[in-house]
Amino acid sequence: MNHIATQLKNARTRQDIEVDQLAVLSGLSADTIHAIESGTIDVQVSTLRKLSEVLRCSFSVGDMSI
Repeated sequence: MNHIATQLKNARTRQDIEVDQLAVLSGLSADTIHAIESGTIDVQVSTLRKLSEVLRCSFSVGDMSI
């Protein structure tokens, strides 16, 4: 699992939010969230921004925080 995948899953589970709930709140599909968490797709910055706003967290990508 890649670093973003781990960060997303940890943030979501810490807040006891199911994938389906996060999908509704973020406007993303549950399939997209599953794919991000499994590390099978590359994530766009705009997608990370949506997720960070919903989860009220930041994601670290190299030297950058989103």
